[in-house]
Amino acid sequence: MTAAVLTAPLDVLKTRLQSDFYQSQLRAARAAAGQARLSPLRSATYHLAETIQILRDVYRLEGARALFKGLGPNLIGVIPARSINFYVYPMGKRAFSEWSGLKPDNPLIHLASAITAGVATGTATNPIWLVKTRLQLDKNKAARKGDVSARQYRNSWDCIKQVMRNEGPTGFFKGLSASYLGVTESTIQWVLYEELKRRLRLREEHIVASGRTKTWWDHTVDWTGNAMGAGAAKGIAALLTYPHEVSDWHRRDDNQTDRTNRSFIRSRERV
Repeated sequence: MTAAVLTAPLDVLKTRLQSDFYQSQLRAARAAAGQARLSPLRSATYHLAETIQILRDVYRLEGARALFKGLGPNLIGVIPARSINFYVYPMGKRAFSEWSGLKPDNPLIHLASAITAGVATGTATNPIWLVKTRLQLDKNKAARKGDVSARQYRNSWDCIKQVMRNEGPTGFFKGLSASYLGVTESTIQWVLYEELKRRLRLREEHIVASGRTKTWWDHTVDWTGNAMGAGAAKGIAALLTYPHEVSDWHRRDDNQTDRTNRSFIRSRERV
């Protein structure tokens, strides 16, 4: 919950940048500014400046609350998902270690436990994401038609009842195969994190065995090692699996041209 709240503005930015409509506007703006073709270094610098500018424009044009749009529905899905994942993973390590006779710190145990945790999380939370996605698409379609009464679902409970009535219990698990493909991110993250933690433990044992006095760098690693390891594991996993996330987002939102993106682009054009 804490992570989702603190990074909500970046999540809003990411969602907008994944939109085809928003990307087409950015490409046009870059071409007009003569920034269509840049060297890799200048391109990275330009994208960083552009990201900061977009966040600043969202705050100036739409207000601080716009930076936290969608946080409520996101928390409804994120909190149970993370809770299940962080519960099943250590339970899986214990169970697989007992069944196989391998030590809990064996990479194969980490791999099997991470896959199990990801599958359990995806299965248990798929109904939540299905309802959230259908409500989002339903709202976007009604907005494009300019008729609120065109919405199929009144609220979350109405969506749940209609899915149960029209599609049965299995209707809540549509798109589950795509969710299982997303297990690769959490699997890579857990395996990398466990390996980084193992190396940190070995480093500490080596320092203790040598008997030398810790330097300022050693103390820095003691305080920030696990946090930096967690960040590195998440970053690498996200980079490796990002194409799947983008394609999954496009499957959930058929054309991504909602009113929020349109009003934001128009506001930037006026400025």
